[in-house]
Amino acid sequence: MKKNTYKIYTLGCKINQYDSGSLADGFNAAGFKALAGNADLAIINTCTVTKTAHAKSRQMLKKAKKENPGAKIALVGCWPKVYKKSAADLRADYVYGAGQYDEFIKKITVDFRLEKTNASRAPRPALRGKSRYFIKVQDGCEQFCSYCVIPYARGKLRSRPKEEIIDEIVRATEAGYKEVVLSGIHLGLYGKEATRDTRRGARDGNLAELVKEILRIKGLGRVRLSSIEISEVTDDLIDLFARPRKEGIPYVCKHLHIPLQSGSDKILALMNRPYDTAYFRAKIEKLRKIMPDVAITTDVITGFPGESEEDFRTTYDFIKEVNFSRLHIFPFSAHERAPASRYPGQIGEKIKKERADKLRRLGYKLFREYKNKFAGRELEVVVGNLKNGRRLGKSEYYFDIELDPDLIRADNGDGLTGGIITVNF
Repeated sequence: MKKNTYKIYTLGCKINQYDSGSLADGFNAAGFKALAGNADLAIINTCTVTKTAHAKSRQMLKKAKKENPGAKIALVGCWPKVYKKSAADLRADYVYGAGQYDEFIKKITVDFRLEKTNASRAPRPALRGKSRYFIKVQDGCEQFCSYCVIPYARGKLRSRPKEEIIDEIVRATEAGYKEVVLSGIHLGLYGKEATRDTRRGARDGNLAELVKEILRIKGLGRVRLSSIEISEVTDDLIDLFARPRKEGIPYVCKHLHIPLQSGSDKILALMNRPYDTAYFRAKIEKLRKIMPDVAITTDVITGFPGESEEDFRTTYDFIKEVNFSRLHIFPFSAHERAPASRYPGQIGEKIKKERADKLRRLGYKLFREYKNKFAGRELEVVVGNLKNGRRLGKSEYYFDIELDPDLIRADNGDGLTGGIITVNF
């Protein structure tokens, strides 16, 4: 007989995945037990970044109801925060937006007559079948790009206390992780809101100061930043990336994911992005002068309202000039709450797809060329999980290398999942 069991379905980004892990910890602390199917409570942690994400959230709701007949259904995350009415119309038993998780757990605790719990103290680190540890250090965004609803979904800037982050990474390291990935909705502004409170500002500092503290953790292998805006790649951060390597000392991976979104200054202005192409180019040139092999990956939105063929060609040429190592291409997706959905010059789906396909082909070419530069070199990789008889290692430059089975025998402690080994590429 079922009794106080739950299952979480997660859509979207690494932040959502982290939040789902925190929810699981909260429910476990309250006396719930995770179940693979037919649980008492089915939780769908939703995404709202695109129309496709909306559709997937609805599909996941149907799937959860089918797999858990008779269960209470909860819709949580970004979608109900931005579109609360449409989420409520789906007749879920619980609807809570991102940032309302403690309230949600307390409500469930009462309804299921469980023990009271302090969700914020629930233990986070544990080996969850992943080779790298993703940690959320910051939440919220106040940039309000014209195409985006994330500020409505995630709210104002909020940074976790430095001591709390360090403690979690220490425990993750003790659990066997060698690479930690610092994640946030607006990661580069870690500690920014703390300047409004001089006591917190003095204690927590900025992102570079946080990374310095993390690099002092014994047993950790390396640190990676998940995504950062070009204007927030400070000289202090660059110095940390470029530090000389010493055996046994953690280092920062020479990989930066820096969203470009468009290579047209006209479109960047319409997007309300806080830079132009000249600024972007100059900062990348500075990075490459200090670290010639640095991996620069990026996001690009194509088919933005008003994007002419000339604007698209300008973007295409700028991407080639910057010579990114990897591209993530997104056809423009209109959100009813985002100003860009009401802009004149909306682009048809066929043109969006054609432009996205052209950029993806360019992205594949750039990725192959970048990866081939490392042929014959020794690289440190984090050993990944075994999938379909293959095991891959993640290099610091963010590309995967297929590993020789002899390197990862069970008796080779350094070669097990999550460990760092050196391989010849």
